[in-house]
Amino acid sequence: MRAPTLPDCWGDGIADPIPLSDERVAQIAKALAHPARLGILEQFEGCQPHIATEIVGGCALAQSTVSEHLRILREAGILVTRKDGPRIWYCMRRDVLRDFVRAVDELAGTAVPASSR
Repeated sequence: MRAPTLPDCWGDGIADPIPLSDERVAQIAKALAHPARLGILEQFEGCQPHIATEIVGGCALAQSTVSEHLRILREAGILVTRKDGPRIWYCMRRDVLRDFVRAVDELAGTAVPASSR
């Protein structure tokens, strides 16, 4: 049996992130505010997509619980999915997290101007 080819997390079909309004910043903060969801995100090293069974295998939680956490991360725009036949691949949007960090830095008054980077 041939091993599946991993999809490209940044190829065609991945929409640009939604601009960060105050509501979006709060939604992302809420999604990151659970230790299980942080543990799920820690499984995404580099730009390596995962299928749900791999994510469940990396957690000490029931499949239904992991599915709920994945839903919350998807709705916050932190994870995106790609269909590949019967599989659904999950990819982490690091750009969304970077934008979130910049928004929090601005709120804290510690943001580095983009021209200084």
